[in-house]
Amino acid sequence: MARHVRLLVALAALAALAGCGTATDVTGEDKVGRMLVAPGKYALFSCEDIAQQAATSADRARTLEQLMTKAGVDASGRLVSAMAYEPEYAERRGELNELRVAAREKNCKAVPGLDPPSPRASDDAVR
Repeated sequence: MARHVRLLVALAALAALAGCGTATDVTGEDKVGRMLVAPGKYALFSCEDIAQQAATSADRARTLEQLMTKAGVDASGRLVSAMAYEPEYAERRGELNELRVAAREKNCKAVPGLDPPSPRASDDAVR
């Protein structure tokens, strides 16, 4: 039982951190993502590996954006979104940032999925 309580507390803290910049500040969200991904995680990846990982992470981030937009219609949906989707979304954004760094350091050609970060579609709906 205590393990479940600790897990819930950790998830709530992570969700709170993930929500620390979601309203208007994309850089705040990226800071949270950077905390979730080890610096240099992709240093040993080739440009091809970086491209594959970027495509996978970008695709998952888009899926999570769609799920958060669907869930954001009412208060209970936003709570579920904050608990279920936003922590993973922040992690994917952090991965994409680290992949951008690795691609830049390796002078990789344009890598699909690593275009500059844009505000989430759900943020535009709020504004």
